[in-house]
Amino acid sequence: MEQKLDGAEKLNKDEIKSLYAYKPNRKILFIPWSPYIDIYQHGLKRYDSLKYEQKKVEIRAKFAKKIAKKDDVKKKKKLRNKQNKKIAKQNRNIKEGNFGMRMGEPLAIFDTAKENLTTSKIQNYMTSKGYFNAKVTYSTEESFKMVSTLYKIERNQPYRIDSLFYNISDTAIYNLLAETNEESFLNIDENYEQENLVKERDRINELMLNNGYYEFNRQFINFLVDSSYLDNKRVIVGLSIRNSDDQNNHKIYHIDSIVFKTDPSRTESTAARQSELFDGVTYQFVNNRYSEKILARRIFLKPGDLFSRSNTLETQKQLSNLDIFQFISVNYDTTGGQFISNITTSPLKKFQTSSELGLNVSKGLPGPFFNASIKNRNTFRGLEVMELSGRIGFEGLSGATDTGNPYSSLDYGGNLAFTFPQFMLPIGSKLKSNFGRLNPKTRLSFGLNYSDRPEYIRTNVNTSLIFSWQNYKRRRNYSFNIADISFIDSDVSDSYQTFLDGLSASGNNLSNSFLPSFVSSTWFSVTHNINDYGNRNEHSAFLRYQIESGGNFYSLLAKNIFERELEYFKYAKFDIDYRYSAPVNSIVTMAYRAHLGVAVPYGENETLPYEEFFFAGGSNSIRAWEPRRLGPGSYLPDSLGIYDNSFEQPGEILIETSIELRHKIFGFLHGALFVDMGNVWTMQEEQARPGSQFKFDNFLKEIAVGAGYGLRLDFSFLLLRLDAAWKVHDPGDRTIYGSEVPRGALDLPDYDNYKRLVWNLGIGYPF
Repeated sequence: MEQKLDGAEKLNKDEIKSLYAYKPNRKILFIPWSPYIDIYQHGLKRYDSLKYEQKKVEIRAKFAKKIAKKDDVKKKKKLRNKQNKKIAKQNRNIKEGNFGMRMGEPLAIFDTAKENLTTSKIQNYMTSKGYFNAKVTYSTEESFKMVSTLYKIERNQPYRIDSLFYNISDTAIYNLLAETNEESFLNIDENYEQENLVKERDRINELMLNNGYYEFNRQFINFLVDSSYLDNKRVIVGLSIRNSDDQNNHKIYHIDSIVFKTDPSRTESTAARQSELFDGVTYQFVNNRYSEKILARRIFLKPGDLFSRSNTLETQKQLSNLDIFQFISVNYDTTGGQFISNITTSPLKKFQTSSELGLNVSKGLPGPFFNASIKNRNTFRGLEVMELSGRIGFEGLSGATDTGNPYSSLDYGGNLAFTFPQFMLPIGSKLKSNFGRLNPKTRLSFGLNYSDRPEYIRTNVNTSLIFSWQNYKRRRNYSFNIADISFIDSDVSDSYQTFLDGLSASGNNLSNSFLPSFVSSTWFSVTHNINDYGNRNEHSAFLRYQIESGGNFYSLLAKNIFERELEYFKYAKFDIDYRYSAPVNSIVTMAYRAHLGVAVPYGENETLPYEEFFFAGGSNSIRAWEPRRLGPGSYLPDSLGIYDNSFEQPGEILIETSIELRHKIFGFLHGALFVDMGNVWTMQEEQARPGSQFKFDNFLKEIAVGAGYGLRLDFSFLLLRLDAAWKVHDPGDRTIYGSEVPRGALDLPDYDNYKRLVWNLGIGYPF
């Protein structure tokens, strides 16, 4: 059955469609029939409630014998739990149907009662939007036993707000509302909307709770809407705020005192607790383990201040961000004529170990990894967190010179990090307190990492100093890495060295990236997360951009510390990644991605550290090309008529775009149609890779295009993905000798070993 709307221009059609009482049978994208009906019917044929009831009897009898043989209480409890789970499964079969019935859906049959119900719902919706005289009707057409319904909306003229009046006997509240009148959702001459009344009630309630009215709630607020006194489609809106039954005015609460208490479960007497007063807050510890000065920067309640719900919640949130406390509550005590704020916290374990075993997707295929770490909280009694971690894992990359070995990159190493809950800068205490709402952190880390690949072994000794903070209202995260310093040493295999030497002879300086190197950089990154990106209920977006400057500390550090000659790199880099998710309905979601990166080397060696190059291709990139094998530009890896895609193709410019149509098939099985486009380029023309240079008048022709379909198993906590991607347009037409291979725009290179179809296995969505 198809359902259409007429007359819904400039209205929210998604909201209206959600009112449909009739739910037609789902289809899989463009398939003209619904397989869910067949699945349901197959399950219905096997459905037998008596059989499931008998199964419950057998389960009880079976487990009764097992439980009777056990003497251990824990084993008996374990068996009872197992029995209950099996019985619950049979109860679900009886109530909801068997697996086939739950995965499918019954045949949707046209029902006039449901059409009338939908019409009534749309009529009520129009009334809530101010169209009091709207008329909603429906008509149906039948074709090949299929019914199509058209809902016609005659809106007529909407009612507008003519005037507002207030019935507020509490003058303090009246004056407070008058001061914030510009923030009101109710404005004269605007269309009347019932939703704005709800928003205004919430706004007023929040305003009261943030201005000392501790006992205020929404029940005190009432609205009166009257259209009987006016003509010309206009209404009068009245706002009434009543007083509580036992008071003439609403009471305003000021904080008399604040008590911060840890270890609430400890049984020591009050006298055994240490008590200290700092900045108006009384701190009570069984053991004085925490810095009052730093805690005070995360507490936004002061004696004498008006009660504020927002400050209360902000205090809870910022204390939670410390990763020191397991439980945090802020309650208020009004007994004895005092208004006391009690902050109660329960500490996390001082020492905490964790380990993780799983699969990771970096630039190519999934690879196994194992992580282990130990945390030491409040290391220096200043709420710091020290973490020592180790990692070993296969990165799931094709080799730089061998695409047939998908697990050729073994990474292992360790890291020691100190996280301080403040900016470790010589700034005043007052300024540090002002930063408290931004969750400021300073992270100092030291790391040692080994990368073992067939082509090379790289040792990286790294240290970094990062300042991070957050803007919760705008959903932004900021990171400022003042100093990211690495000493890198490489042991290159003979075959790969021969390859690098060949590039050097052609003017490519990639070999310099594998010399003993001192790499230093400073970067700043901003991340926007709008509406919790990836949720399936509303439109959401993710934006991350980063600027980086490399080579800043060489003359300051490397020349004075290391006696050996080191390669160093100077470069500027910019990277921006934008993602957008738009649910079409409960079944289909459109997802988009655009990724742009530019890196400009300007040092004497005219190249980048190998880790700073851009690559295209792989399960999270252009999926129709193997990992890191696309490009650069129109370069075609043709050597004497043989397609040789053995080597990774680094670039200094990256453009990637992707579109996915994601849809639910049934249960945890999902599918996706996708199109990927993009490439990498170099800043300068390379003799070893003709056609690699980025040129504004030609780059659009060098955008590679791939398309395909993928299946996803979504277990909520884990998503497994298998994508099949076909090459649609390969821009490579310049061989290593500079000769051009002519072919049509949609014609692909004709080589025996050229892969038109590439399979990608991944974990999580590609973007």
